[in-house]
Amino acid sequence: MPPITRAGVALVDGGSFVLPYVHAVAMALRRRGHPVAVFASRTRYNGELLDHLRSVEGITVHTADVSGSVAPRWRGVLGYLGLLLRLWRGRRAWPTLMLQFAPLGLAEWPFWWLLRRRLVLAVHNAVPHDHPGARHRATAWLARSARALVFLSRATQADFVRRYGAAAAAHAVVMPHGLSPLEPGEPPRPFRPRPAVRRLVYWSTVKPYKGVELFEALARSPETARRGLALEVHGRWDAALRPLQARLRALGVRVDDAYLDVAALRALFAHEDALFVLPYRAASQSGALYQLLHQGCPVLCTDVGDLGDVMRRHGLAGLLLAEATPDALWAALDRWQADPAGWAARFAALQRDGDWDAALAGAGTVFDGGRPGGSGGTGPFAASDASDASAASGVSAASDVPGVPGVSGAADRAGADSRR
Repeated sequence: MPPITRAGVALVDGGSFVLPYVHAVAMALRRRGHPVAVFASRTRYNGELLDHLRSVEGITVHTADVSGSVAPRWRGVLGYLGLLLRLWRGRRAWPTLMLQFAPLGLAEWPFWWLLRRRLVLAVHNAVPHDHPGARHRATAWLARSARALVFLSRATQADFVRRYGAAAAAHAVVMPHGLSPLEPGEPPRPFRPRPAVRRLVYWSTVKPYKGVELFEALARSPETARRGLALEVHGRWDAALRPLQARLRALGVRVDDAYLDVAALRALFAHEDALFVLPYRAASQSGALYQLLHQGCPVLCTDVGDLGDVMRRHGLAGLLLAEATPDALWAALDRWQADPAGWAARFAALQRDGDWDAALAGAGTVFDGGRPGGSGGTGPFAASDASDASAASGVSAASDVPGVPGVSGAADRAGADSRR
């Protein structure tokens, strides 16, 4: 690692909602010369990422039992308050505090208001997943208090501006999500043409907004059998969707209701006869997409949020589903099979653009204590300004990134692309 030449940055993800993201940002900051502190929860999932950060010179890791995977709710709240106390005591060492989510919502806003000149708010989504309103008070208050906002995608920026107004994003940049390896330091796998598709595979957590009902329609379609396709759904299921799970199993769909470990994911991603399908009804950005891209796995997906925006801008619009129906999927599959080598080349170009160091450079001086004067940013997937961001289509409240400000309940309600 390079010598420390820049100001300290603390990354706060109290519930370990998005450890893969925090790990990637911490490593990019350290490569840039920042000393980094990470405040997170011990967790049953992705703990190896915290272990790796501990081994890196210039990065310190502070943990407590916050996540619902390791502590009951009451102990998780106490653990989180302990993390905030440690952060407060050491605040002078970190001119920038990048907050991922505020699990206690408005209850912790006074704490962050006191630190407002240091606060950089990462906006993973404009409102919590389960929030019924168009706006979310804790998110709005934190955004107004923060020195700067960092949006993870053009789609999230556009959604935020639509809900809260352009003035709320006046001091913001887009620092787009980069590729997500299964293990630290793992190089991306190359994309291959895959001319003989025999499997359609969904992988991610299964939640109501992710549109897995498409697999029931596919299982009932005679075209699936005619094409000789197997259907698979891998990932932990939301309890509310168990009836759908039972129907899929009865129709012969392979269903794995579990968080997959690294070995299981490697086996899943190694299938050269598979196309992955992300049929989301709504999304801001998808952690699953960036892990699939890293693994060289081609994706068919619905035209929503960051998924549609990134695919379209990299020449992959032909693999977007106009709607979540079997007919739309067959049309996209036919386009893939007409030119698998050409599509693989476009995916490879997208993969090359998913560089965390370039994204960090596009954030300008945000991590050096600066305050952006507009909502622009640079970097491979960034929007140049708020009006450009509004071109991202299908923007919605939901996000594939686990955890959101103000979520009530145990920390491990957050979801899941960060949990394999």
